[in-house]
Amino acid sequence: MKYTSPSISDKPLVLYHAVSSYQLLEVILHRMTYHSRERAVLILPDFITQKYPQYKKLVTRRLFNEVYLFPYLHILHREEQQILEDVKLCYEQIIPHPITDFSEIYVAGAHFYFSLYLIQNRMPFHFFEDAAGMLSRSNELYETLAASFPTHARIARKHRLFNGENPYICSVICLKKAQTIDVSGERYVDFSVEEVLQNLPERKRNHLIHFFLKHRLWTKAEAILLTQHFANLNMMSEEEQIRSYKLLRVNILQDVPLIIKKHPDDFLNYRKIFPDAECIKEIFPAELLPYVFWHKPTSIYTFDSTSCENFGNHFLIQKIERKSYAE
Repeated sequence: MKYTSPSISDKPLVLYHAVSSYQLLEVILHRMTYHSRERAVLILPDFITQKYPQYKKLVTRRLFNEVYLFPYLHILHREEQQILEDVKLCYEQIIPHPITDFSEIYVAGAHFYFSLYLIQNRMPFHFFEDAAGMLSRSNELYETLAASFPTHARIARKHRLFNGENPYICSVICLKKAQTIDVSGERYVDFSVEEVLQNLPERKRNHLIHFFLKHRLWTKAEAILLTQHFANLNMMSEEEQIRSYKLLRVNILQDVPLIIKKHPDDFLNYRKIFPDAECIKEIFPAELLPYVFWHKPTSIYTFDSTSCENFGNHFLIQKIERKSYAE
């Protein structure tokens, strides 16, 4: 499946790949900052349409020149050689550009199978960390994936696609201040979603936001609760996740006027857990929260959402020790 703009240009081609909401925002901002004059092609997973059925607007709003959906849902987790054949077939059937046509390739969600196609073709590429600070927690990313998709996790770790150490990775793009490992070398490139959003002209920032949201949000809440999709990641059961948030409500958030921003992949019904709270129904990256309210709340509560690494200049962050609420 694909969607392209009708215009044709001889400008150099750059390629982006993204999987999550955060990564989608990140590659949009990176393209706007570094490759606004080149033709930019974006590969998204087919399952992202569940969150963003309006993905074609990435082209009509000129955030990218071409967008293609990669059929990850139809690639079976089996022997690596068979996966490689499937990925090669999918790429060559869906994307009308030979991989060698791209002057630069940027991969967020590098542990997904598209990276195997780049490695097979000996194509250097730039690696985005999975989320802010996750480069330092690459083993956690492996363990989370292995809990649901052990074959996928094993192949990605074999090719060093969690920590960015594959030899075809020419640079590692990360939020340096969020790391607990040494990222001082030239190979590591600092990229702050928070700073880029702040520095965008308001007109451009609003243009980007309108892809995700039609209107600003109104709330009387004093604080935002950022949820996480622990059950969806098999980090705990659904019952355990519900219990954790119930304990949080009783112990810390009992008297706090609250609005809830669910993680895009969190499927719990928080109205049952927080009957007096407002809930944001729209799906968008949490990093946009500083710009989407008419009058924004002052605080954010979360267990350990990586989004908070990009909020320091806008909210008072209240991080809560998850272990105390997971028993």
